[in-house]
Amino acid sequence: MKTKLISMLLLLSFIISCKKDEQSNLKSIPTQVTDTSKNLSLAQVKDWYGENVNAISNVNNLNAISTTGIKKSFNYSTLTFSWDNLQSVSNNKGNYWIGYLGGQPTFKKVKQGYRKIAFMKDSTGEIQSRILEIIPDGLYYQLKQKVTKADFTGRIFIYDQQYNLVGGQVFSAGKQIGLIKPKALNSTTSSTLTNSASTNSKARTDEVSVSQDCEWNDDNYIDGNGEVTIYSELDCTYSIYDDGGGGGGGGGDLSGSTDGTGGGGGAAASAPAMSNLPGQDSPSIDPKAFMICFGSLPDIGSTTKITVYVQEPFPGTSFNIGPNSVGHVAIGLTKTNNGTTVTQVVGYYPNATGMSKFSAPSKISDNGGDLAYDVSATYTVIPSEFNQIVNYISNPPTNYNLISFNCTNFVYNACLAGGITLPDPNTQLMFGAAQTMTPGALGTNINALSGMAGINTNGGTTPNSKGACN
Repeated sequence: MKTKLISMLLLLSFIISCKKDEQSNLKSIPTQVTDTSKNLSLAQVKDWYGENVNAISNVNNLNAISTTGIKKSFNYSTLTFSWDNLQSVSNNKGNYWIGYLGGQPTFKKVKQGYRKIAFMKDSTGEIQSRILEIIPDGLYYQLKQKVTKADFTGRIFIYDQQYNLVGGQVFSAGKQIGLIKPKALNSTTSSTLTNSASTNSKARTDEVSVSQDCEWNDDNYIDGNGEVTIYSELDCTYSIYDDGGGGGGGGGDLSGSTDGTGGGGGAAASAPAMSNLPGQDSPSIDPKAFMICFGSLPDIGSTTKITVYVQEPFPGTSFNIGPNSVGHVAIGLTKTNNGTTVTQVVGYYPNATGMSKFSAPSKISDNGGDLAYDVSATYTVIPSEFNQIVNYISNPPTNYNLISFNCTNFVYNACLAGGITLPDPNTQLMFGAAQTMTPGALGTNINALSGMAGINTNGGTTPNSKGACN
C-alpha cells in the first residue's frame, strides 16, 4: 500500500489532553459516514486482533536492536491497552479506533510523552494498526500540564504493527513545522552505528528535497519499546501544512475530523513534574551584604576577575532540559589585593515552588562551594568594570521568568554591565518560540572555545563564598 502523509488535522486528533482527571469528560464520537460498508466496528477490530496478534508477534524484525545492542523481535502481543477505552473517530473514509497504550518513550534521557494505538482500514479494506509515540516539548508540557490539539508543541512518531518507524511530524503551537521520514539502513551507516552504544537500525529518515528555509537534523530517542530510534528531523523556520501529497505518514487513509477526537481513557502519562533548578532550595541572601565585602579592599593595586559557571541541563549537549532540569548559570566575583582575596559566587532564582517557578519574584542565593558546574569562563577586568558588575548584582531585577529573564539573562546582563560579552547564550527554548537565553546554549558555546585562555571545559565545584559582611 502506498504510504500517504497523515494530515495535520488527523495527527492532532491523536493528542487531545492526556490528564487523567480530564479523561472522564471525553465522550465517544459517533461515526458519521454515509457508506456503512466502510464503517469499522469494535467487534471487527477485536476479531482481527484475535486472529492476527500471534502472527504479527512472531514476525522477526531483524532491524530492531535494543539499548543493549542485542537484536530481537518485537512482540506485538505485549502492547497493553484497554478495549473499553478505545474511541471511534470518524473521517471522510469511514472511521478508526484509537486509545492509549502502556509504556513511555525516553526523550533526551528523560521519561516523557505517551503512546497510542490506532486501528483502521487501509485502501484495500484490510484492517491494520499503527503505534503512535507522542512526545510534547518538555517545557510546553510542564507549563500547560496537558496536551491540546490547538496548541500542541512537540513530535509525533508513527510506527507500523512491527514497530518499524514509518513517519512522523513536528508541531509548534498547533502548526506543523517539520516532518520525520524513515529510510533503509545502508552499509556505511550500519558500520558506523555498530560501534555506537545506543543504536537501532530500524529507523532512518530520507533527506528529501526541501525549501532553503528548512534543515535536516539528526537525532535519536528511546521509544516505548525500549529501543533507540535514530531519525532525521526536518526543521523549518516557518509553518508548513500538509497538502495531501507526498510520503512519510504511512498510516493508511486516516484523514478526517478533529472534533472531539482522541482520548477515551487508558494509561496516559501525566506531565513531567516541575523539578527544581540546581541550587533552587538554597536560602535567599541579601546581595548588598555580599557585594559590600569587596569594599574592604582598595581598588588601587587590586586584581579583579569574573567567572561564569554553567551547570548544563544535559552535560555535553545543547539540550535545554535533561537530568539537571533546565540547568543553571552562576557568577563568581574575585578581588585580590596584597595577598588578601574576597570571592563571592551567587545565582539568580525564582522565589517560589511548583508551577509558580515559571514566573515569580526573584531571589539571589549563595552558589559558593556546592554548585557542580560543567564549564566555566573567567575574565580579568579593571576595578571600575568590576564595580559596575558589583552594583548590578547588588540591585538585581525583582522578577524571574523562565522564558524571558532567567539565571542566564541575569549573569549575561551582569557581565555586560562590566563590559564583558559572553558567548552567545540564545536558543529556542520551545519549538517556534522566540530566542531565549539558556544554560544549555551558553554551555555549548563556552565548550566551543575549549583551549582558549580562561575557558575551563573540565568542570568542577564552585569555590566557597566569603559570605555577608556587616
